[in-house]
Amino acid sequence: MRKLFAILLLAASTVSADDLTYRSIQSGPNPTGTPIYDHGIRGEGQIIAFLDTGVDYDSCYFAEPDRSRPPINTGLDSDNVDLSRRKIVAYDFLYSCDAFPGAPGCDDPNDPTAYDNTRHGTVTAAAAVADRGSTVHDYADGVATHAKMIVQDGGFIGGDNCSDRPGFGCPVNLTPILDQAYRQGARIHSNSWGDRQGVPSPLAPPTGDYSACARDIDAFVWSHPDMLVIFNTGNANGSPPPSSLSAPGDAKNTIQVGGTRDPMHFDDDYFSWFSLIGPTRDGRIKPDLIAPAYATLADGDFNVSTNNCNATTQIGTSYASPVVAGAAALVRQYYTEGFYPTGIATVANRITPSAALLKATLIAAARRAPYVAPSTGQVDTKPVPSYEQGFGFPVLDDALYFPGDRAKLRVLDVPLVSGLAEGENRVLRFNVHSGTPLRVVLVWTDPPGVPRGVSDPTPELVNDLDLRVNDPAGALLFGNEVLHPAQPDRLNNVEVVSVPQPLAGTYLVSVSANFLSLGPRQSYALVVTGDIDDGSARFRAVRH
Repeated sequence: MRKLFAILLLAASTVSADDLTYRSIQSGPNPTGTPIYDHGIRGEGQIIAFLDTGVDYDSCYFAEPDRSRPPINTGLDSDNVDLSRRKIVAYDFLYSCDAFPGAPGCDDPNDPTAYDNTRHGTVTAAAAVADRGSTVHDYADGVATHAKMIVQDGGFIGGDNCSDRPGFGCPVNLTPILDQAYRQGARIHSNSWGDRQGVPSPLAPPTGDYSACARDIDAFVWSHPDMLVIFNTGNANGSPPPSSLSAPGDAKNTIQVGGTRDPMHFDDDYFSWFSLIGPTRDGRIKPDLIAPAYATLADGDFNVSTNNCNATTQIGTSYASPVVAGAAALVRQYYTEGFYPTGIATVANRITPSAALLKATLIAAARRAPYVAPSTGQVDTKPVPSYEQGFGFPVLDDALYFPGDRAKLRVLDVPLVSGLAEGENRVLRFNVHSGTPLRVVLVWTDPPGVPRGVSDPTPELVNDLDLRVNDPAGALLFGNEVLHPAQPDRLNNVEVVSVPQPLAGTYLVSVSANFLSLGPRQSYALVVTGDIDDGSARFRAVRH
């Protein structure tokens, strides 16, 4: 009977394993290849921080060849980092017993059971960076197998009125935690949790609001514009109501990620019916993207002295956000190794991308998941952008250019010092061939807004830029126009114009500063994908 159960479990989980995820994030649902890996991009040189309940570091997916303990920091110390390690370069105990003496359930680094006492942190990190270390992509390996990681272990005691991770604080205080990860070298920060904001269970927590913690994230990214912060939406027991997604992941400068797949549909053409949805309370588009929320992933066993190699099948958007973190690591490597603009790694072309450029590139790669199948039956999803799936499922090969691709990639990554002043605009003119979709994505890191109550719909946008595209026939297209036809967007710091069947001829792209409430200038990132003549526009990536 035990043998039969194992066979059934394997048969049920193989189709939803990361053997599918790492392919679909590169080449799309029902994937046919690994075009990003094939060019030697697997996360090399990238560090992702994971803020959760810890990681079982002796798992074969995270362990060093000598099984040594990772460098340990307690509290908000950050000096103990070893970049030579295969996987975990720093392990930060945010709820250590020396930082919180006598606190119930505090973590002692000398206790082999103190490293992830829920397994949640282990499994979420696995979706992004798990790697058994062989020369092939092993069963349950993650998306960015060669990326390294920082573990920020918030502990877990359960029952608090915030994140259930006492090391985060209650109220949650993310600023010093983000700073710790940044100083240790992370430029991508992955999160799979939400904040009850002081509301005790079983009362319903606030959802979709611009919380104080959301404001803190926006402030940190504003002052550290190369730090990309990623969150999940959270999950419902049934079809979720509008504005049900969790804070602080709904901040302006995050990427918030909903889910694809469900227990009856194992491919990424299906939006997860349990994935919490937007809009935010002030009407912004969230989530931004969707990714696999049902997968087989590396697991732990509550003890770092057992040398385990476990895997588990899990469901929930907790496992979607780290997939996007792993995808972001691949995109970041594309830029830091100088693949842009020629598609060939070139030292002279290396750039350090802003978080806005990474976000814009991932959104430029996104495809709408066409179906959702709740208990009432399968239906078509809404056009994107939508408040259910944002801009869709990122397929990296749709945005990243390599030699021989018909679709080109052109980007601008404009820092604050060179940004737009109020009333200024920049116009780009380029020639487009028909037959390949055209997409133009504008993202800017907006200054922090003002925290508000859950019923307050006051817009949080501080600096408003506008994206306009004129096609060869003279038609004017606005960013996110499906949500407000023939009108500019006045709520979001992400604006997208998509032309599935572009006309052949000259297109004009305009980026303008409608108003700036803070500062003399506003930085921005612009990404254009399509069959564009190489010399038809002056695009460049600005070194940060």
